[in-house]
Amino acid sequence: MAAKRTTTRPDTGLRRVDARVWVEVPPTMPFAVLDLETTGLNPSVDRVIEVAVIRCAPDGTVIDEWSTLVDPGRDPGATHIHGITAADLAGAPTFAAIAPALVDRLEGHMVCAHNLSFDEAFLAAELAETDCELPDTPSLCTLELARVVLDTQNRHTLAACAAELGIAHEGAHRALADTRVTVAVLTAMLDRVHPAQGSLFD
Repeated sequence: MAAKRTTTRPDTGLRRVDARVWVEVPPTMPFAVLDLETTGLNPSVDRVIEVAVIRCAPDGTVIDEWSTLVDPGRDPGATHIHGITAADLAGAPTFAAIAPALVDRLEGHMVCAHNLSFDEAFLAAELAETDCELPDTPSLCTLELARVVLDTQNRHTLAACAAELGIAHEGAHRALADTRVTVAVLTAMLDRVHPAQGSLFD
């Protein structure tokens, strides 16, 4: 049985922006769009097994992509959902080993994720066991943004948002694939509220 972590969630340093206010002004800060795959849903006992970050310019133009599998020190959990097996994780680095590179990629960017609370909770739990911490930086949840921009939609899962915006969602539940879709969803929503910004789809 996996050891239970502390139930007190450390502060990640991420400052959540209000999507309702944020959409009123075109973004000027670059984005770091993040996705994690995990062994389960509970950050007090489950672990990160894959991380992806795509850094983008303020208009959504992709600057670079980075992803890695992560050795959780236990079984990979719900392989039927994320498709990651114990064999895939053999030889992968630990979270502590990749933490400096991850923090470096997030620093100076607005951190974005779909259902950011989930990813933030796992980041906090994992980083609490390393010597790294996130800098004080703003963050944006694209699920919350979708509730503002896609106000005719009842469901705001990443798949539902992608479908409404006409974005293909292949390779769902792998970190890099989901991050690419999140970037596309974010960019399409930016194009709706700030059309002068342009779009990846022009």
